[in-house]
Amino acid sequence: MKIFYQLAPLILLFISVNALSFPAIQHIKQNPNYLLIEEASLPMVDVNITFSTGSKDDIAKKGITNYAIKLLHLQKVDNEKIIDSFQKIGALYTSNVTRDSSSITLRFVSNYQNKQFISSQINKMLTLYSVISEEAYDFTKESILNSIENRELEPSRIISYKSNERFFEGTGYAHPIEGYKKDIEKLNSDIVNKHLSKIINKENIKINFVGDINEAEAANFISRTLYNIPFNSSYSSKAKNLNYSGSSDTYNILHDSNQTHISIYIPAVKRTDKNFYNILVANYIFGGSGFGSMLVKEIREKNGLAYSVYSYLMPYNDIGVLKIGMQTKTSNTSKALRILKDEIDKLKKFDIKESEVSIAKNSILKSFELRFDTNKKRLDTLAAINELNMSEEYFKKYFEGIKAVTKESIKVSLQSDIDFENILITTVGRD
Repeated sequence: MKIFYQLAPLILLFISVNALSFPAIQHIKQNPNYLLIEEASLPMVDVNITFSTGSKDDIAKKGITNYAIKLLHLQKVDNEKIIDSFQKIGALYTSNVTRDSSSITLRFVSNYQNKQFISSQINKMLTLYSVISEEAYDFTKESILNSIENRELEPSRIISYKSNERFFEGTGYAHPIEGYKKDIEKLNSDIVNKHLSKIINKENIKINFVGDINEAEAANFISRTLYNIPFNSSYSSKAKNLNYSGSSDTYNILHDSNQTHISIYIPAVKRTDKNFYNILVANYIFGGSGFGSMLVKEIREKNGLAYSVYSYLMPYNDIGVLKIGMQTKTSNTSKALRILKDEIDKLKKFDIKESEVSIAKNSILKSFELRFDTNKKRLDTLAAINELNMSEEYFKKYFEGIKAVTKESIKVSLQSDIDFENILITTVGRD
């Protein structure tokens, strides 16, 4: 019976891996920048257009990429805002800016008329931005400035952007995506249009489809969308290198609150690093799995210091980070920090049973399957795969990567890929 329980995690892993099936990723017209997952069970199409420009490319004008992308859907064609034309046919439009990229996404009912109309409207949005009204500029600027002002009132936002400023100093990752008040106030249509002309070029665009659309239809959609979009082969986003050098000393930001927010940054792996899967499993055991994780057991279950404590990997394109976060009563801050440091030391040593590693691997693979139970989740994953140029046998490589993880491979990776000597600890709260 004892032998069975020892083998059970491995049996579950084998069964789960072999029972799963994942959608086929097609390269539209053999172009790896244009990906499709065809799914005709619902008469819907989800399309994502990603620009390889994020806030890290703002350079001196912090927040300009976010400002520019927010403007696109507000321009008018035939005296009607493009966003209103989408809403008239029931299409859902969203836009997003991260540190590494920007994107627009549309979801609409699948029929010939909608595919033609949506592609045509996106093309107008990407080619007629020079005629965006001053009213749209003023509205967007006011909205961003209000968000920046409110940022100073929320401890969770304060600790995030202040930690980033310190940890990523000297890189494009350091400033908030929405920028700073002094930079946003200086932006005007000429400056933003010039930035948009860098963002909107074929070399900088990747397109992803999920839903009731075949390859020929997707190719036609792309052709109509990118008509007259310039091709600038000289454009490239420059890689950023982490310059942070610190210790385990605590950087405290005063804020009048009964709770202290705690954030810890540890230099870690990027998504494309060879040891990513080892660190992914290690983090799951450490604080990524919620209940049952090392952090939850010590912080919540044994000491009652917080309802929630977590860790996760934030693998930017150029820099990887292991982040730890929690909140606790101000009077418990010192104790919580002491325990967190002890748990980080335990992670470094990784004196964990092999059976726990197997259970973690199985759980990760089971949760991985849930990323594909809706078209939206499929599109988000497909866009991420495309951004990282990982579409070639992605699912197979993911499973093989997780399956290959062992306790010893994790220990080796923790020593080589996690910089435990340069940890940033930030708190927001009272002394």
